[in-house]
Amino acid sequence: MAAAGASPNYAGGALMGIQAIGTIAGAFMQADAAKAQAKAAAAAAEYNAVLAEMEGNAEERRRRRGSRRALSSQFVQMAGKSGVMAEEGGWLERLTQNAAEYETNALNASIAGRNTARLNRMHGANAIRQGNMQAGAAMLTGASRLGGMAYSLYGTGSRKPPGTELGTPYLQGQSRQVPATGGPMAPDYSRIG
Repeated sequence: MAAAGASPNYAGGALMGIQAIGTIAGAFMQADAAKAQAKAAAAAAEYNAVLAEMEGNAEERRRRRGSRRALSSQFVQMAGKSGVMAEEGGWLERLTQNAAEYETNALNASIAGRNTARLNRMHGANAIRQGNMQAGAAMLTGASRLGGMAYSLYGTGSRKPPGTELGTPYLQGQSRQVPATGGPMAPDYSRIG
């Protein structure tokens, strides 16, 4: 008979153990998932950064080709006029200013690509930091749940104050209450004196 009465306690302890293992495993799985998601976001950001640099460099080359064509065309138009010499200042200065503008535009395209790449890399680094924080939060949540389970199973481990044993009345404010069975506790006004 004693073994039959003891088996529910073993079953309850076993269930609490299984629940604890599940809590720990769940916390580790959440942490791993957060880190994996962060790595994926960082990889996507790095891909976008490389793509932005490539697009910026390609746009720089495209603008330089266009500027060479435009400058060549302008030179032919100005130099092709009868009696105009290349040493004269007006049209040659304008051609030089145009060349400087075209070069600035080409460099701006490359700089824009590098800036976009840098921003994408910062997003990737931020995703890694955020993933690490989420992983830590998952571990802390799991530890907190495990601590709550241990507290509910074992309590504080300290001695209970007198008058709080099961079945004995205890004082709460001015009224004296008796633990009820099966319902809310009601004040016992017959003992107030």
